[in-house]
Amino acid sequence: MKKRKEEKDGYVSHLTFYTACIMPDVLRFTHGLVYRLTLMFFFAMSISGGYAQNKDVGTTSNAALKLGMGARAAAMGDTFVAVADDVNTIYWNPSGLGQLERPQFSATHSEWLADIRFEWIGFAQSLGPWLAIGADAALVHTGDIPRTVESSTGSFEQDGTFSYNDLIIRVAVASRVYEGVRVGVAFQIDQQDVDFGGTKQPVPKKQVRGNSINLGVIYEPPIQNLRLGASLQNIGSDMPAFIDTPSSLPRILRIGGAYTIDIQPLLQSPKTGETPSLEKLSAQNRLVLAMDVNFPSDGSANLHAGVEYLLRNGFALRGGYRSSSDFDFLSHLSGGAGYATANYQIDYAFVPFGDVGETHRVSFTLGF
Repeated sequence: MKKRKEEKDGYVSHLTFYTACIMPDVLRFTHGLVYRLTLMFFFAMSISGGYAQNKDVGTTSNAALKLGMGARAAAMGDTFVAVADDVNTIYWNPSGLGQLERPQFSATHSEWLADIRFEWIGFAQSLGPWLAIGADAALVHTGDIPRTVESSTGSFEQDGTFSYNDLIIRVAVASRVYEGVRVGVAFQIDQQDVDFGGTKQPVPKKQVRGNSINLGVIYEPPIQNLRLGASLQNIGSDMPAFIDTPSSLPRILRIGGAYTIDIQPLLQSPKTGETPSLEKLSAQNRLVLAMDVNFPSDGSANLHAGVEYLLRNGFALRGGYRSSSDFDFLSHLSGGAGYATANYQIDYAFVPFGDVGETHRVSFTLGF
């Protein structure tokens, strides 16, 4: 009995000492975090308000270049330019490849609107202390769509079908961190095809192809667990026309920040005679807060915010907000969940678009 009492007293003393040491830091951290997030929020809102109108809305093509990659980012409201810590960063911010510690392969399937489907695969790995590389391929495709034409009498009739495919291939390279800075670049090829079938007269396949680059940077300031990121996407010449008029690429400037909070779980009362292990005392959950401001060349500036709560057992819960939605309030929100082990990760995202419908994404990632 005396031995058990000494063990219990020792554990209580350890817990009291642990709490006394970390509580002042927790309070200071919480105050500082609220202050920084408040500043970030009002700064982002002021920028977004300043770009409320854009006369170039709807003047670009290549909508597939706007579709973000990965279920994780989609669930977090498409806030990933500063998070940028997995293979999906090939799209969001190529400089994030430098954060990968081991090779990753990932694949995503998306059930999009109007029976459109979106597939993506990507691979990335480090090449040593200075460089990391990655490559991915995305395919947006439809089924057969009825083709309506004007007849010789002036009426409209169906004449066969057509289908649309947009294939995007990227190759990216990024630096490892140097004085808190990572930089990256991705070269991408975008090829669009329209195929016809069942028409009265043969209709030749239509195809256009264009090249562009994406640039990215991540800065790690002297504030622990804070990252700032920016990317400029789709820099290139106009896309050739299917018929007679070339179209501009949808250039997007993304600026964002991400903050990670390590959370010590509340300790359970140990069983009689059991002392908590060092592993149990050090195990932590993790909260990621992210915010992006996007400046598209064909639309108004918009604000995105996301949150991710990673449990130490591998499960993750995510939510996001997108100010860019034109539908009801619920269509501004997104959510999802995931599960990760040491070797693989599965993620799901649900993103509504009001009366137009909902989209679903599922991603599977392997780590080697």
